[in-house]
Amino acid sequence: MFSEHISDKLDRYKYDVVSNPFGILYNPSSLALSLDRIARLDYYGADELVLHDGLYHSMDHHGAFSGKNKEEVIAKINLSIQQANAHLKKSKVICISPGTAKVYRYLRTAAIAGNCHKIPQPHFTYETLTLSQCIEAFEHTLVSIGKLASAARIIWTVSPVRHTRDGLVENQRSKSTMILAIEEIIRNHPQTGYFPAYEIMMDQLRDYRYYARDLIHPSPVAVDIIWDIFCDAYIDPQERVHHAAIEKINRAMEHRALHDDPEAIRSFAKGQLKNIDQMASLFPELNWQKERQYFFQYLDND
Repeated sequence: MFSEHISDKLDRYKYDVVSNPFGILYNPSSLALSLDRIARLDYYGADELVLHDGLYHSMDHHGAFSGKNKEEVIAKINLSIQQANAHLKKSKVICISPGTAKVYRYLRTAAIAGNCHKIPQPHFTYETLTLSQCIEAFEHTLVSIGKLASAARIIWTVSPVRHTRDGLVENQRSKSTMILAIEEIIRNHPQTGYFPAYEIMMDQLRDYRYYARDLIHPSPVAVDIIWDIFCDAYIDPQERVHHAAIEKINRAMEHRALHDDPEAIRSFAKGQLKNIDQMASLFPELNWQKERQYFFQYLDND
């Protein structure tokens, strides 16, 4: 979930982003498997799906890929693999954010599941990856990335989302295992780097007011603070200057008119289209189609 918060921020400011091609994954083993299949364009077959509660699921994917039609599920999964493969080949920066060393192993296949899809507990064993298993999974992840984007900058981070199923002590042990594994990876691959999202949440933002109501996920304020620190670390200050102008257009799209005056609404839309044209002249490489379509809808009566 945390990786999606950051990718949503990047997308909001028009960076070319692909986030979680298999959906949200948490453990190092599932992350390694997903990147391996993407790198090899290893498409899924219908025999790899599991039927439960009237839906077909991939045990390697998030439930967002599940569906009632087997062919549609496979098509959606394989299209995502194809798109991720193409995107990785042109990627300059890749962020990897595991969340837990705890895993569920699906007894039918003996494979670690990326998602359990609410299949009953007796169908799984519950395990904790060792430090060496995490290191091995991260090494495999780097090998897969190297096949597609050998020059890309790799940023490791441990998700600050707390996995409290087994209590806070086990959560800390799990996070610590991943931090130590990433430390070893960076020692062996010094060209990769580490962003301390988890440490920022635990230390700088340790007050519960920085958590959502579930006391597990970071609150929007916490995400904004971590995003600002991320920007300071990795985004050129000259690029950040333009974030404010892009944000004004985003806020205008989120604006809700307080009255039904058609002329005032059209005038507002025309002003925003002018702002978009100015931004497009400064950044012709960016795609402004979504923004233009949004405001053009208010000019239909012209």
